[in-house]
Amino acid sequence: MNYPKHVALIPDGNRTWAKEKWFIPFVWHLEWFNRAIEITQHIFSNTPIEVFTIWGLSTENLKNRSDKELEYLFEIYKKIPQELFEFLKENKINFKVAWDKDKLPQHLIDFLNTKEKELETLSWKTLVLAINYGWQDELLRWIKKLCDNKEKVTKENLEKYLDFWWLPPVELVIRTKQKFAKRLSWFMLWWIGYAQLYFTDLYCPDFTIEEFNKAIEWYSSTLKTQNYGK
Repeated sequence: MNYPKHVALIPDGNRTWAKEKWFIPFVWHLEWFNRAIEITQHIFSNTPIEVFTIWGLSTENLKNRSDKELEYLFEIYKKIPQELFEFLKENKINFKVAWDKDKLPQHLIDFLNTKEKELETLSWKTLVLAINYGWQDELLRWIKKLCDNKEKVTKENLEKYLDFWWLPPVELVIRTKQKFAKRLSWFMLWWIGYAQLYFTDLYCPDFTIEEFNKAIEWYSSTLKTQNYGK
């Protein structure tokens, strides 16, 4: 089995899943949280994958969700490093956040900044949570930093201002809810140029460890035909 170094998950379909089951509001986010915890523990316990990135909230989500739902989500984002804290610490796994902090509540920023520092370790293994993240927003932010510092436009100068500058390129992107969302939605475009794209018909709450392993098997099977620009 050939494993990617960096896997990114776009967990889509929570709302549709909940509507089909007639669940109470916001319970779908809790199910998404449970899958995220399970898959994270599986990745860092049973595979050589070094980086797992989860897209928790896009810049568009932040604009279009109600304040009540966003507050619920913010608590979920706090629960992820809380629930995984001992696991990440014991296994020397970094916790990092990729985000535009300016539009997020201060209590969330302070909490996640603290967890980043507490879980910082000299290891390549990293769990990344992307919150209020979108490629267009990231692009505008790093162009502004480049201009403010009056630096030349080079690949190296651009990369050092990116939210994911310290990470290896993404080699596998998984997105749930294929029938309705076979797209990337401006996710990490700088880093996924050669990534394999795996779209599953399952909604995020139904995307189990078993299904994740199927995605890895599919990724491994595709490598025989890939030249990656050679």
